[in-house]
Amino acid sequence: MQHSLARLWRCAKSLSTSNSPGAPLSPERSLTFETLERRDLLAAAGLVDVGTQPDGALSGKIIYVNAGHGITGDFPNAGDWSFQRPLLLNMIEDLGNQDQATFFADYIFRAGATVVPMRPIGNQSNEVVLDNDDTEVTFSGAWTDSSSSIYFGDAGDVPYRFASKSVTETAFARYRPNIPESGFYPVYSWARYGSDRVADQLYRIRHSGGITEVTVNHRRVGNGMVYLGSYYFEAGTDGYVDISNRSADPNGSVVIADMIRFGNGMGDVVQSGTTSGRSREDEAGLYWIEWQVSNSQGISTSEYRTSSNDRSATVSATPRYAEYMNREADGALSDRLFISFHSNAGGGRGVVALHNTANGGDTPNQLLLAQLLGQEVNDDLVDQNGQFEYNWSNRGSNVTFQATFNYGEINNSVINNEFDATIVETGFHDSQLDASLMRDADVRDAIARATYQGVVRYFNNVDGGVTPITMLPGKVTDVRAETAGADSVTVSWTPPVANTYNGGTATGYRIYGSTNGYGFDGGTFVAGGATASYTLTGLDPSAGAYYFKVVAVNAGGESAGSEVVAALPNAGPKGILIVNGFDRLSRQQNPVQAGAERVRPRQSNSFDYSVQVAEAIEASSPDLVVDTASNEAVIAGDVLLSNYQAVVWISGEESTVDSTFDGAEQSLVGNYLNNGGQLFVSGTEIGWDLDAQAGGTTFYNDSLRADYVSDDANTYNVAGAVGSIFEGLSFSFDDGTLFYDADFPDVITELGGATRALNYVGGAGGGAAIQYDSGASTKLVNFAFPFETITSDADRTAVFSRVLDFFDFEVTLSDVELILDNDDGSPIYAETGSWSTAGNTGFNGTSYRFAPAGAAATAQWNFGLPFAGQGEVFVQFRSGSNRTSDTVYQIDTGGGIETVSISQKTDDLVWVSLGNFDFSAGARSILLDAGASSGGSVAIADAVRIVVPAPVTGNGDFDADGDIDGSDFLAWQRGFGTMGTATLEQGDANGDTNVDADDLVIWQTQYATATVLALATSAASAITSESTDTQRLDTQLLSALAQRVSLIPKSTASQRSNHNFVARETVQEAVQRAIPTSHVLRSTVRQSNAPSPIQEHQQSESAKQDAFAELGLDERISLRIAGF
Repeated sequence: MQHSLARLWRCAKSLSTSNSPGAPLSPERSLTFETLERRDLLAAAGLVDVGTQPDGALSGKIIYVNAGHGITGDFPNAGDWSFQRPLLLNMIEDLGNQDQATFFADYIFRAGATVVPMRPIGNQSNEVVLDNDDTEVTFSGAWTDSSSSIYFGDAGDVPYRFASKSVTETAFARYRPNIPESGFYPVYSWARYGSDRVADQLYRIRHSGGITEVTVNHRRVGNGMVYLGSYYFEAGTDGYVDISNRSADPNGSVVIADMIRFGNGMGDVVQSGTTSGRSREDEAGLYWIEWQVSNSQGISTSEYRTSSNDRSATVSATPRYAEYMNREADGALSDRLFISFHSNAGGGRGVVALHNTANGGDTPNQLLLAQLLGQEVNDDLVDQNGQFEYNWSNRGSNVTFQATFNYGEINNSVINNEFDATIVETGFHDSQLDASLMRDADVRDAIARATYQGVVRYFNNVDGGVTPITMLPGKVTDVRAETAGADSVTVSWTPPVANTYNGGTATGYRIYGSTNGYGFDGGTFVAGGATASYTLTGLDPSAGAYYFKVVAVNAGGESAGSEVVAALPNAGPKGILIVNGFDRLSRQQNPVQAGAERVRPRQSNSFDYSVQVAEAIEASSPDLVVDTASNEAVIAGDVLLSNYQAVVWISGEESTVDSTFDGAEQSLVGNYLNNGGQLFVSGTEIGWDLDAQAGGTTFYNDSLRADYVSDDANTYNVAGAVGSIFEGLSFSFDDGTLFYDADFPDVITELGGATRALNYVGGAGGGAAIQYDSGASTKLVNFAFPFETITSDADRTAVFSRVLDFFDFEVTLSDVELILDNDDGSPIYAETGSWSTAGNTGFNGTSYRFAPAGAAATAQWNFGLPFAGQGEVFVQFRSGSNRTSDTVYQIDTGGGIETVSISQKTDDLVWVSLGNFDFSAGARSILLDAGASSGGSVAIADAVRIVVPAPVTGNGDFDADGDIDGSDFLAWQRGFGTMGTATLEQGDANGDTNVDADDLVIWQTQYATATVLALATSAASAITSESTDTQRLDTQLLSALAQRVSLIPKSTASQRSNHNFVARETVQEAVQRAIPTSHVLRSTVRQSNAPSPIQEHQQSESAKQDAFAELGLDERISLRIAGF
């Protein structure tokens, strides 16, 4: 079957013949358009609204976490911002320390600890800080203003507010931020400690997945920021943090509401008139503390700083402020701990934990702490040798170090016996092997886990065995989500292995659910360590896609989350299987900052790319049944490809080391295609691995129908090939700004009957995707870059809707919005004559071109449209006094060339409309003619924008006979005016339960190019077949009217609607000119007193006028409403 542009994106005649949701359609099928609105995430049925921080072995423990060094602003001179350690072997210790601390904080948080960061956690350069007297903070119930001299805020502010505790909530303070950008935000609280505080002050964090409750003991810690966890917030004001007075503590009496911080923000501490220009997490902990103190009242700088030199002050700032935040009067030394992360140098390999001498520099149990942590990290990583790029160096028992001086960062002279402290030197950053390992996310994770396990052993030693030596479990694997009915999804997994380095035995599991894939609910607990599946019921198919991740739990805490799987729990046959085949997480994927690699897994592989796929499917075909499985589950036979009409295989940046498709996968996928399957596969390294590296050349050439050309397209831009299913689309994939850097995408070409689908724009050019249609049932779309990295939601939806249509599924039709820039180059942008590049920047900060007015020079932007329709064209340029006032553009609409002129003297870098034009589908262009332009010295060529709304579509086959004809029009005419209860049979074409003019437009559009009134002849023939008691109009009259009256579209450039029509003559004119008055309505035709169609509709004059207004019709169109 040939899928030409016209066939693929037809809008003149599109008739759905499918009665089952998501079923493949016949070649004549409905393409509908609807906007996927954001839904209230908590409203989705089947999810658990409220969850809590996990309980575990570290519940009740306070751990101060530091990341050593960080950029400072006074070296070598005041105002010079520089890192304290150099760039060496692709890492900077200052940055690696913060990455390591983030991994560690996640582990101890999931083990129940209260985490107090001395340098920010995670990476989020946005911030919102709300103090108790800000307008975004509201109070419910009884609260009292404090008169304390120590508080966060400006002098003269209300210091903070407090409320009396209650077993049931009677008061809360709500901090509602305006989040500037959707994303993951660490959340922190600031409250003054005191003897009257409850030990379980409740913070209720409302994020995009629901509510998570976290408690903090402010009798024991305060006067600085405490970490409440990291959560995904949507942009805007939906999220908040509540401070509740609900408490089960029998001792304390009050809760405190002072400050809540969302995100880390950009550094704003000034050194000699300059700021770092970097996010706070890159700065030394000194500045994180300085920001808190300088924005607070009643705290002396001596609590954290003893030197005016920032590098010197950094050394002891963090333990000093930890000691200040720690209220030693509550609890014991065995309830808290200070851990700092560094990396080593000076020759050597492996982990070393530091301690001081016994002459006043060491904390009470410092040597024990250093031994336990150093040994745990050493032994656990050695046990994993063979799983990393290089083996971890085994130092045996030589895992601690004591210098001839006291390390200031763990010096008891500033800690005062309040807690133990050590520095974990994770490895040697001047060793090529260690530096490579420390740039590996799996190694950083292993070090964090081992350090956490050492901490558990430490507390068990010093608190008399109160802390259980139960390590939280490892991750579950092989996760899959399979729709089990219209409201049910079965989630399955493989339990984690329990051993010394991977964690304890799971005693149960928690399935977290989500409706956006990033913010998760409170979780559904599933008992039993051997349990491997659970069916969630009561889900709402109308809520769209659900997303799930699974964690293992035991008394030690909660494991890290599994990869995210998606499901659309609709009724019907198995539609699409998403396969997570992207497992790679290596240092080669790391984002680079200041020349150094950062170990931030979400920017390398976040293991949640089923979200982008499922969102695109939902937006394109919301009634499909969609499941997700890991590729390991497919290999194991737990999920069968043959059960699905189509498979989407996510390969991401999977490459040769990890194998894009191993032998088993090649066999399974090859058999699936050979037996009529439909496959959409994408990834940057598939050709490199299978073809260039001979990992499966036959499979790549014969099954995936592609041939590898070269390794790197050197561009992130693509455009649809002429005649392909993507003709008319141009879009970009990610360079690391949004998801991960999809670098080194293969250049490929088609083989074995496949055709080109996408070409790279810029760079090396060449093929970016192929498509294949066997002519029977087998179909294939193969992208040489990852689909999930397409940078905009709209583009992903547009791409996927075309894939689904190619696979013969019912899909929605998306609006087209194209932005074409002169920098896009050939074939999108082309010139004749002499053009020059301006020294200034134009659209989106890129270049623009100019040519002398009157010179023989043209600039042309080329594009393709997948469907016909009325679209608006905009241009953007740098304005100026020397620009042409009569700048001539020519728009090739497919039906001719339309010329428009505008002035470029004003409207600098804004979109200026050239008007609305009736485009036909196919290759089109916008041309700027400098030779015809005048009124200035130069004409500017920069960017153009084309917006074409999707055609009005729906189902005009009201009588369900497979044809859209006059009899369907009569069905609409009979049902006209039915409001709120209408069905398709009654003439409701667009499914809004009303029969109105919109439905008539759909019927008219789907009757190919015939006008509404010209169809009267067909209606007449349909009438003659009815019994005499139901005949409505004289056949001769209909035929005569058809000859006299027709509809023509309005075509003025000021009109934007596709629904504007005028009539050539009125009904009365047509009737009088066509036939005698006595012939208009013959009573002999009727055998009842039923009103005529005209009389029926004239009974509702207001409805008729509403229809006119809705369509923007001339009143002379009354014939259209009156019965034709």
